[in-house]
Amino acid sequence: MRLCAYPFPASVAKFIADHDKVFIVEQNRDAQMHTLLVESFAINPAKLEKVLHYDGTPITARFIIKDIKKHLPPAVTNPAQQKEAA
Repeated sequence: MRLCAYPFPASVAKFIADHDKVFIVEQNRDAQMHTLLVESFAINPAKLEKVLHYDGTPITARFIIKDIKKHLPPAVTNPAQQKEAA
């Protein structure tokens, strides 16, 4: 979900409630969007994972994927390994 305005519409709270974990991708050090979400909807902060990029360079998809993977359990990504596991 892409957030474009504050105050947030009710659909944002529903989206967060419908998912076990939500990654908040931000291009600042202070995680302002994370804070606004927690305060606006009284959300458990542990449900929202911060993906912060604040070194002054443009954020890349590679950075986002790498950071999100740090928060996920190891997964089988090789299709041959998936067949063996089945």
